[in-house]
Amino acid sequence: MKEKIKEELVSLLTGRVLFNEPLKNHTSFKIGGMAEALIIPQNKEDLRRLITYLSELELPYWIIGNGTNLLVSDQGLKGVVIKLSKLNKIEINKPTVKAQAGVKLPLLAKKVAKKGLSGLEFGVGLPATVGGAVVMNAGVKEEEIGKLITKVETLSSTGKLKTYSNLDFKYRKSIFQDKDEIVLGVELELNPKKPQLIKSRMKEHLAKRKAKQPLSLPNAGCVFKNPPSDSAGRLIDEAGCKGLTVGGAQVSDKHANFIVNIGEATAEDVLSLMGQVEKSVYKKFGVKLNRELEILF
Repeated sequence: MKEKIKEELVSLLTGRVLFNEPLKNHTSFKIGGMAEALIIPQNKEDLRRLITYLSELELPYWIIGNGTNLLVSDQGLKGVVIKLSKLNKIEINKPTVKAQAGVKLPLLAKKVAKKGLSGLEFGVGLPATVGGAVVMNAGVKEEEIGKLITKVETLSSTGKLKTYSNLDFKYRKSIFQDKDEIVLGVELELNPKKPQLIKSRMKEHLAKRKAKQPLSLPNAGCVFKNPPSDSAGRLIDEAGCKGLTVGGAQVSDKHANFIVNIGEATAEDVLSLMGQVEKSVYKKFGVKLNRELEILF
């Protein structure tokens, strides 16, 4: 990146601007090379200025939230990586809740629970941000964030603000996966319920997560989407892939749909392991697994 561009980025923005920043420090997998620049916009207007500037210069950029459900290249990423962690405002006007993209989903789940609003209990166990959860339509089994959303605000690549209310969410799928737009925030419609009942349900979600998922090792959550009426974890397990290892990456012994970093894993290790798992499942069951993990290369 040219020095002139570096200087202009620093002077243009109020948020943090970091150069040659290791992305493994910003992903739950603890994997990823250097970002030419990593920028944490201070607010929505800061982000808008940044996107307008990058678009005018035709500089590539990448959006990350909490760095979960993400695999980043060992060679790093050219251009600008934008982290939305400072877009973290929450407004609660029962039963409506507004949350910006950088809000962590477990935090939002706990805040609305205290206000006696139900629907987001499943979110207490998902280490995602609101923005990432919207794009992926994150959820647990039959519970999905898309079922609660009434509006989504986005920012286009030219700096234009848009609001969507006609939303067509499907299993781990949203219209925003196919749009060159950044999710800025969301409006949710939740259901009044006694706080103690909500908290009890949240404890159940956390207990299940602790019992079934390899939380002690770096991972990126579920690697593959569940096929219709089946479980990717079951297929991977019965294909004999539990414990399969490539370099520092291993199919978890605790949950077969998780790949864990057992020590200095690389993105290439993970990709190679994913390929082996896909081949094994297809050979045994004739099922082609679809990847849930977002891969940035």
